Amino acid sequence: MMVEKISNYIVDRILLTDEPSIDNNKREILQFGMIRIIEDIPKFIGIFIICYIMNIINELLIVICITLVYKTFIGGSHARSNIGCFLVSTTYFVLPIILAKYISYDIKIFYFMYICIVFFSIYVIKKIAPADTVEIPIINREKRKKMKIGACISLIIISILVFVFIQHITYMKIILYTIFLVDLFTTKPVYKMLRCKYGYESEEYGSFYH
Repeated sequence: MMVEKISNYIVDRILLTDEPSIDNNKREILQFGMIRIIEDIPKFIGIFIICYIMNIINELLIVICITLVYKTFIGGSHARSNIGCFLVSTTYFVLPIILAKYISYDIKIFYFMYICIVFFSIYVIKKIAPADTVEIPIINREKRKKMKIGACISLIIISILVFVFIQHITYMKIILYTIFLVDLFTTKPVYKMLRCKYGYESEEYGSFYH
């Protein structure tokens, strides 16, 4: 498979040239991450093309920013195939924009929804985050703790931006829906739907979570 050959070359000839004796498990994790990056490049090009055609590039940048700031610490499930990943990712990036642009309601309803979603986010951060996978488990307890703290800080920063600095209601809604989707992708039903497993469900790494 071409993707695997490219990832092997990058990992062995570029990333690990100074670490020939690296542990096999660490190399596998590094290689898996590189494969994901290589596979994601055409996916994101496709998403940008779709958003360009729909004239929603500015809105897409908002979704990307919230994803980088929040999902980085929250984690979440992912599809098992390239086609499935493209469809799920396209839905993830485009759906918040479509809902925000074409469904209108009173600002009071928005604030009520935001409060509900913030409480849901707090639950996710406390009980689930960081939501890892069996392919890339996060077994270091200190790292998990830091990611939870990072998630709390990012949620607070996003909320301050929404309520203090951002005045455009459509942008506020995009942020709201994106946060909700990030949280949703950490839940058990979505993991099952995407045939994904948490790190603690792994036979190899399950004991590290107790």
